[in-house]
Amino acid sequence: MLRRSFLALLFLSLLLPHCGKKETKAPPAETLIARIGERTISLNEFIRRMEYTPRPPYCRGDDYLHRKIALNSLIAEKLLALEAGEQNALTRTEEFQLYLQGRKEQAMRQWQYYEEAYQPVQLDTAEVKAAYEAAGRKYRIAHFTLKDSSLARQVRQQVQEQGRAFEEVHLGTGALESIPQREVEWNSPEHPAIHAALYAKTRAQSEVIGPIAAGDGAYVLMKVLGWTETLPLTDTQQQRQWQQVSERLKEQKAEARYDQLIARVMRGKRLDFAPQTFRRLVGIVAPYYLKSNAAKSAALQQQLWGAPENSELLQQMSAKLDALLAEPLFQIDGQLWTVRDFEREVKLHPLVFRKTSFAAGEFAEQLRLAIVDMVRDRYLTQEAYKKGYDRVPEVQRYTGMWEDNLLFLYQQNEYLKAHGRQEAFKQDFMKVIATDLNPYVDQLQRKYHALIEINTDALEKTPATRIDMVVTQRGVPFPVVVPSFPLITTDHQLDYGRKMH
Repeated sequence: MLRRSFLALLFLSLLLPHCGKKETKAPPAETLIARIGERTISLNEFIRRMEYTPRPPYCRGDDYLHRKIALNSLIAEKLLALEAGEQNALTRTEEFQLYLQGRKEQAMRQWQYYEEAYQPVQLDTAEVKAAYEAAGRKYRIAHFTLKDSSLARQVRQQVQEQGRAFEEVHLGTGALESIPQREVEWNSPEHPAIHAALYAKTRAQSEVIGPIAAGDGAYVLMKVLGWTETLPLTDTQQQRQWQQVSERLKEQKAEARYDQLIARVMRGKRLDFAPQTFRRLVGIVAPYYLKSNAAKSAALQQQLWGAPENSELLQQMSAKLDALLAEPLFQIDGQLWTVRDFEREVKLHPLVFRKTSFAAGEFAEQLRLAIVDMVRDRYLTQEAYKKGYDRVPEVQRYTGMWEDNLLFLYQQNEYLKAHGRQEAFKQDFMKVIATDLNPYVDQLQRKYHALIEINTDALEKTPATRIDMVVTQRGVPFPVVVPSFPLITTDHQLDYGRKMH
C-alpha cells in the first residue's frame, strides 16, 4: 500500500506546473472570529475557507444567515478534531505525519520568500514611472528561442555589434520554420525576464531585444513589430495601474533576490545521479506518468480515497519499485540518497514538474529536473528551520488548519461508520446531515460550551461571495490553498459558547 501511495503522489505531481509564483502579500493583522480552547479561527482563515473553495448549497449565499452556517461548520470542524484527539489511528500513520510536515515546510519556504526576498524590496519612483508609461501597451512581437548559451552569445554579438537583421540571424541558426509571432500585455503570464525586457521602458518599432535568459537553458530573441496602447483616463484607473505596475516590479525584484538566496544556499553542491538506477526508475514510473489525465485522475481516486483497486499497471510497478528501494539514486554534498530515501522525501514534497505536458522522450529529463528542484527545496527548508520560521504564527496557523481538517474527516468517518451511515452519506449527504450530524454537532457544542468564544461583531461585518471557485498555487508541492469546506451542519443558530470581547 505504501508503494502505491508513493506512486500516486508521483503522478499527482505531474499535474502541477512550475511558474515560480510565491505568496507575496503581507499577512493581515490576525483578528480572531472564534476560539475553541487552544484552537482558533482567524477572520482571514474564515474568509479564505468561504471564498477559496466551493461551499455547499445551504450556505453558499452572501447573507448573514449563510455566514452563520459557515462559521458553525468551521467551529464544528474544530470540535470533531478535538473529539478525535491527538492519538488515534490516523495520527499514528507515517503518511499523516509527513503530509503535515510537508505542508508546514512549504509554508516555511513561502514565509522565507516573503521575509527575505519580497519585504526588503524598495522601489525607485523613476523606475515605476518608466514602467507605468509602458504598461498600457499591447506589444506584437516576433520571437524565437535558442537552446545553447554559446549560440546566444554569438547572436548577441551579431545583433549588437554587427547590426545583423533579426530575420537574418534566425536563418543563421539553421531553423527551417517561420518566425513565431504573438501579442504580449502587461498582465500576460510571461517569464519575469521577458516581461521586464518589454516593460521596464517603452520600446521602439522594429527594436530587437535579447537574447534573454528565460530559464532551463533557453534564450529568447524578440523583435517589436508594433503595439496598441490603452491609456488610463480617470484618477481611479491611473491609481490602479500605478499600483499594478508597482506590485509587478516588486515581484520581479523579489524573484531575483530569491534566486540569489537559492544560489547562496546551493553554492558548491552538485547532484550526481546513479545512471543505472535512474534509468530503471524512469522505466518503472514513466508508463504511469504518461497515461491520459483522465486515467491518472481515476487512479488517484483509487489510491487516496480507498476506491476499489483495479489498476494492474499500478500493482505491477509497485512490485518493481520494491526491488529498487535499497539502490543508490543520487549523491549530493557527500550524502547518498537511495530510492527509499527518495520515496520518503516525495511524501514530504510531491514532485513539481516544470512543464505541464511533454513528449514521452522528454520524461527522463523532466523527472531529473523535478528531483533537482525537490532537493533544492530541502536545503532551503533547512535554512528556514535555522531562522525559526517553523515558529512563525502564520505558519503554525496554516499547519493547524490542515491538521484539524484531516482530524475532522477522520472523526466524521468514524462516527458515520459506527452508526452505519457511511454509504448513506455518500448517496445523500444533506439527509444525513439533517438526521445524524446536526444532532451530533449540537451534542459537541454542549460538551465544549465553556471552551468556545465567538466574535459575532466581526462576523456581522464580514462580506461573503456567491462565486464558486477553487484557488490553487502553481509551482508548489501542495497547490490547494485551503481544505474542502466541511459538510457537517446546516444549523445557523449561534446559541452556544460566549461572545468574544
